[in-house]
Amino acid sequence: MTVLDGEEVVVVVRHKNRIRWFRCDRDLWVLDVNKWRADFISHGYEVPEFNDSFRYGIHAVNRENAQEFLDFMSKYEVNKDELSMELAKSYLSARSWWDVKDLFPIMFVNFENCKVGAFYPDGVPLERYLPDGWKGEFVDFANEYPDDIFPVEEKFWIKKGCDLLALLNKRGAEQS
Repeated sequence: MTVLDGEEVVVVVRHKNRIRWFRCDRDLWVLDVNKWRADFISHGYEVPEFNDSFRYGIHAVNRENAQEFLDFMSKYEVNKDELSMELAKSYLSARSWWDVKDLFPIMFVNFENCKVGAFYPDGVPLERYLPDGWKGEFVDFANEYPDDIFPVEEKFWIKKGCDLLALLNKRGAEQS
């Protein structure tokens, strides 16, 4: 099976008490592709088996194989400062969050407590296809996760107490 939509997204990962940022195809972040495939089949679609070339042969990413998966994914890792610079370049001309949404994370994977938070306008419901024993929710993790899980200093859109995401949302609401 190949990547279906080729949509590039930003994902935040918490692993070994460290926050990491990735930008790559959304489908690489379906943590259990076997459950994703089964869902298609249950809806009457014929879907071939995922071959071992898809996502490095790791069909279900979990706490036990997280390090191996993240090692493979390291080529997609981005520095949050790169995202901050991209946001700074686009901020003045952006009418709302929608104009810069591709810079903001759509998923928070917490390998420490086996939880996923996802927040996105459309696409594959990443919080649904999780390894056994994991919990997923559709939640505005950028604003609702506590500082001990997603520290404010890791949020590239907040500088010196100025929350550009909140300002973009306000700007968009004022234009509606």
